[in-house]
Amino acid sequence: MGVVDQNTEATDASEPFLAGTFLARLHEQECAALIAEGSRRAFPRGTILMFEKELEERVMVVLDGRVKVTRVDQDGRELLLNIRDPGDVLGELALIDHEPRSATVSALEPVVALVLSGAAFRSYLESTPRAAVVLLEIVAARFREELSRRVQFTESDTMGRLAARLLELGDRYGEDNDGGIAVVLPISQEELASWVGASRAGVAAALQAMRELGWIRTERRSVFISDAPALRSRAA
Repeated sequence: MGVVDQNTEATDASEPFLAGTFLARLHEQECAALIAEGSRRAFPRGTILMFEKELEERVMVVLDGRVKVTRVDQDGRELLLNIRDPGDVLGELALIDHEPRSATVSALEPVVALVLSGAAFRSYLESTPRAAVVLLEIVAARFREELSRRVQFTESDTMGRLAARLLELGDRYGEDNDGGIAVVLPISQEELASWVGASRAGVAAALQAMRELGWIRTERRSVFISDAPALRSRAA
């Protein structure tokens, strides 16, 4: 799997994680107890951390770096389902229902993750009931997110879906700058097109239209959202 480093060095449980992630919702003692149950491993960019359809209950929690969650469709095309951030838990569904993994997880950049056996993570949840509730809330939120995206795919065109994804990226990674939101994209335009559910040419055309309307400015691997209200209106 391309593991380049493995040790049990403690990670600071007070380290800030993206709001809403599993670790961000835990109390400091709960976070420290979880970290004590696993091992800290580093993975280079491009490493596959989990394989779709594998029977495996190992759980990971991202400590640093970002990963992409993908699935292969009936035509053999890779579909980008989501991006997971520092603090996010990976592999929880296979642990819960004992079914094969539903997606592949790959490192978008160098990643450090806490790796726990299924037995160790289950034992942690049993001894830390509030953490189990947090996990349940996250699973429910991801289910609702998936339902919302399914509705978008049936009711919105490429431009509407792209507007929604750009706003999501802005909310997650954007920085207020010069009256707008500057976002360094963690994915390529091809991956963005896969996430939007459109061709690369279709997304390129939609980006061009948004630039001409003055909603965004783009550079390589970055976008500046200059008119977020217009994007929200188009995404609705």
